[in-house]
Amino acid sequence: MTIKGQATLRTARLELVPLRAEHREFTMKLDMDPEVMKTVAFGRPFTEDEAIQVHTWLMESAQKLPGLGCWAGFSQGDFVGWWILAACPAPDASEGDGPERLIPNKTEYGFRVSPKYWGRGFAKEGAREMVRHAFQDLELDEVIGETMTVNSASRAVMAGSGLKHVDTFFNKYDTPPAGIEEGEVRYKVTRDEWRVAA
Repeated sequence: MTIKGQATLRTARLELVPLRAEHREFTMKLDMDPEVMKTVAFGRPFTEDEAIQVHTWLMESAQKLPGLGCWAGFSQGDFVGWWILAACPAPDASEGDGPERLIPNKTEYGFRVSPKYWGRGFAKEGAREMVRHAFQDLELDEVIGETMTVNSASRAVMAGSGLKHVDTFFNKYDTPPAGIEEGEVRYKVTRDEWRVAA
């Protein structure tokens, strides 16, 4: 199967459309919300400039490998959050040394959901669709996800999407967010594992 670009995806309650410039106000609102950002990145809300940079990065994720990218999720016309399937850099790829080298059969997914929709299953619904799309439509071999150990909500979404905890790791940060001392976790699922569980 050949996928040239991002498809619009649908679940029972979500319409997931490829992220575009007109969605910037939505992504910025999430990135500048203290509750949303408590266990993300620096553990603090992003500045306006940082939030604009994130939106640009999210849009550019669609240019890395065919079919990957970021989706804005809407329920009955209301913005719920965004979900991403991002390309994974090759382990031996070094920045600034020629073209970026990517692993073509593997993706990392992530998401941010508006607090208005927390606790209602939307994060998991969108995440499950990302995993399904990665394996069934794009025929990738592996999906991974990472979060802080203390981010129990994101960990529950990953587990509920079929990913299993495979690693806990510790990075050093110039401005460490609260809770980072407990480390970060990596989850993953392979296409074969997903097929067996589906």
